[in-house]
Parts: sequence; C-alpha cells; structure tokens
Amino acid sequence: MALRHYTLDFKLSAPADCTSTVHGLQSIFQEQEMTETVHDTEGHGHLATFVGKKGRFVVLRVHTHGLVTVDLQCYEGDDSAQVDNLLNALETKLENLLRGIITRVKRLPAISRGASVDRYWPTADGRLVEYDIDHVLYDKDSAYQNIKILHSQQFGNMLVLNGDVNMADSDLAYTQAIMGGGRESYEGKEVLILGGGDGGILAETVKLKPKMITMLEISFCVMS
Repeated sequence: MALRHYTLDFKLSAPADCTSTVHGLQSIFQEQEMTETVHDTEGHGHLATFVGKKGRFVVLRVHTHGLVTVDLQCYEGDDSAQVDNLLNALETKLENLLRGIITRVKRLPAISRGASVDRYWPTADGRLVEYDIDHVLYDKDSAYQNIKILHSQQFGNMLVLNGDVNMADSDLAYTQAIMGGGRESYEGKEVLILGGGDGGILAETVKLKPKMITMLEISFCVMS
C-alpha cells in the first residue's frame, strides 16, 4: 500500500520558542487521539513524533535557526478530507503561535511513496517532475538499457529510457518551444529540419504553410 507524505514549513525571522510551540499544538493532536514522543536532538531544537489511528504519523521539528517543519504521513486509503482538516488546523494554530516572526509559509501537495505506478521522474539538472501516469504499458531491460512505455492522461504514451523521459504522443509544448512559441512566421519560407525526432516538428510546420520543407534524417535506434 502506498503512503501520502505532506509537508508544511514555516520560515521565521527569529527562532521560535520550542516548548511553547509544541505545547500549543498538543490540543490538536489530542483531538486526533495521537500519542506524543519527544526526542533529544542534542541542542538542535525540539523534535516530537505523534502516532495516531489508521497509521497516521506526524513529525514536528522546531529548529533552533528559525524554521518549523511538519511532516505528515498517512496511507493512501486514508480519508483525505480528515487529513486536510488536520493540516489546516496545524497551519492555523502555528500561524497564531508564531505571529510576528513568520516570513514564509509553504505547504506542498502530497508526494505518493511506494505506489504501484511511479509518477515522479528526476530531470538532468536535479529537479523532480510529477506526471499523471496511470498505467505501465511496457517495462523491460534490453541488453543496452531499460525501456518503459507509460501512459499519461495528459501526454498519452510516454517513452522512458533508463529513467529519462524521451518523447510522448502529445509533445506539443516541447514542439512549440522549439518552433518559437508562435513568435516566428513560417508561411512562404524554406524550412530545414535536422533530425526531427518523433515527427512532431514536421507535423506542426506543415500546418503553417511554408514554401518548402527539407528534412535531414539523423538516425538512431532503440535497441530492444
């Protein structure tokens, strides 16, 4: 079974009082029937964990350098409305407790961990992209690389080689970016396409009524 992982961060202009902050949140966790355990962080602030029904688990950290973080984990089948209510209550209470020293509040959408279908793919520059992948159509290791074909509700079938997303049925945004995003007129002009990949650029260029299209093929093959 997959987990949903929620994060809530409070960036502060000054360190928060650890004892009063944790004490101020206890009523919320008690309403959720969550039991508290305090951990020694050897001078690095306050760390408390709260365990509740249905496998809910919260980690609260009040850092000494002006940061308060809340991490909530629950099973994917847990009531999302109840979880949202808990997060809303924690956020509202912390805003009251930390009033006057908050510089930024950041709450991110939940990350699904351990799901049967992996929706997250890192980019070459270290960013994490989430796709709306709902089905794995093909997953096989060849003598040269791992080949996956995944289905995305937005992009259609996607080809992923060794963990890198290569192309999809609907790569219109990528194609438009290469072609200048509508800033360039191709009507009546001669166009040279080098490579062409999946043919998306050729298909879009034809619609723009150029005078002539020359396509120079750069061959590559997917070894399977």
